[in-house]
Amino acid sequence: MTGADRVTRMVRARNARTGIRVINSRKKRRPFGLSGKQLFLVILMVIFLLGTGIGFVWSNFESTQIGYDITQLKKEELRLRDINKKLRLELAYLKSPENLHSRAISKLGLRQPRPDQIVVLP
Repeated sequence: MTGADRVTRMVRARNARTGIRVINSRKKRRPFGLSGKQLFLVILMVIFLLGTGIGFVWSNFESTQIGYDITQLKKEELRLRDINKKLRLELAYLKSPENLHSRAISKLGLRQPRPDQIVVLP
C-alpha cells in the first residue's frame, strides 16, 4: 500500500463535516451493557435484596406462628386452671369431717365404740 492510498483511505474514514475519524468496526457487546465489576455489584445487590426479603417474610411468619402458639398455650392454661380448681374443691370435700364420718358409717360399717369396748392403758 502506497502513501497516497493510505491518505485517501484515511480521508474516507473521516467524517466529512467534523473531520473526525470514524471507525465502523462493531464494538464488542457486553452483557446488559455493564462491565464485569458492575455486573458483579448488581448480582451482589440482588442477592442481598433477596436475602433481606426472605428474612423479612420468614420473621413475619415466625411471629405469626408464635402468636398462634401463645393463644393455644393460654387456652391450655385456662383449661388446666379450671381442672385444678375442681380438683381442689373435690379434695376439700373428701377431707371434710362430715364426708369422712358419713363414708365410714355407710361404706365401712364403722360406728362409735360402746363404753365396754374402750380400754384405757396404764
